[in-house]
Amino acid sequence: MNKKTIITVLLALVAIAGQGQAIKMNEPSFSDYLPLLNAKGYMAYSFNTKKFKGADAEPVVMEYVKGEEPKEVLGFNVIMSLGKKLVIGFRPSDNDSTANYLFHFSENGGFGGMLKLKPIFAPEKPEDKWYIYQSRPFELVDSFEKGKFIPLVLYGSFWYDPEAGGCRFCGENTIKRDLSSDIVKYIPHYYVFGIKIK
Repeated sequence: MNKKTIITVLLALVAIAGQGQAIKMNEPSFSDYLPLLNAKGYMAYSFNTKKFKGADAEPVVMEYVKGEEPKEVLGFNVIMSLGKKLVIGFRPSDNDSTANYLFHFSENGGFGGMLKLKPIFAPEKPEDKWYIYQSRPFELVDSFEKGKFIPLVLYGSFWYDPEAGGCRFCGENTIKRDLSSDIVKYIPHYYVFGIKIK
């Protein structure tokens, strides 16, 4: 092989190697949009309820404010029939002091409502208020008592941390059913979404 042929072969190999390392664009899938939706306040939690298909369930929303007794805030009684899946979701509203939620029972429809949010602020600047909320699923267990509340999702406020000099919502990624998770001690206001299976 002459020198010219060797150089041509080497250049071809470099070009092929470069093509193998190229970044290519994919067609975006729905899951690619999830980080964008989550950043805008859209969250959804999907629960497999196939084993309870046909059973009646009562949706429950409990409100917890630090220093006060928890109270049920759904405002009405409704019984829904469980299907293959239950989705509990959240979306932003038209103002920063409320948020919207949704219970969706596959095959049987669902309903939504509005949550009143409470502001947080730095003690040195009480006039600067923020409404920042985040959600966490509860740890799920295999057994349950009929008619007893099964917590599924916590929707809670950030809190102001003077040591960090800002607001945060740091802690466990799942919440214990008895609310003994460390993060819960710091959340000043939260809602717990769940069901009672009849």
